[in-house]
Amino acid sequence: MRYTTREVTYIAMFVALSVLSVYIARIIPAVPILGVSVPLSFMPLISALSGMFLGVRGGVTAMLLYMVMGLIGLPVFAGGSGGPGSVFSPTFGFIIGYSGAAYLAAILYRRRPSPLVASLAALLALLPIYVIGIVYMDVILNGVLNTPATLTGLTLSMVPFLIKDIVVNVLVGGLAATLMRRLPNVDLQSSAPSQHD
Repeated sequence: MRYTTREVTYIAMFVALSVLSVYIARIIPAVPILGVSVPLSFMPLISALSGMFLGVRGGVTAMLLYMVMGLIGLPVFAGGSGGPGSVFSPTFGFIIGYSGAAYLAAILYRRRPSPLVASLAALLALLPIYVIGIVYMDVILNGVLNTPATLTGLTLSMVPFLIKDIVVNVLVGGLAATLMRRLPNVDLQSSAPSQHD
């Protein structure tokens, strides 16, 4: 099924928001959480919102396009990085996880849209980001960079970042749902998963 003009427009909007958020995070001071300076990255939130706003197909497409842009060399990843070598970065798994976040958020929110469900969907969308991200980090550190690390240790090191993402996603996710109801939305039929998915 082809993408509609409106769908393409919104996909492009979320790709642009993704890139913009990376550069905004570079100028906003980090937040101290549990003794760790945590950068204010908004990608976990944007990935969840892309799924809620665009549905499965549109949301996942937006996050995949963002990832591809970085892999071909555009400086759109954290710190202005990019290029094929990004796959060997320990944090690249989190970028992969954004597509999973968009998918899960779309499924949860689109079946019963409301501010409360939006907050819950944005919260649960963090699962694929952190699961994929931490496992990928473990593989790269131990298997590629020969840097000893354990899944338990890596998971604990991510707690401050997870706390920040939980607060941002839950609070902003619900507010964004109210805004979404006032904007022309992408056709649900073109974006919702089928019963066989």
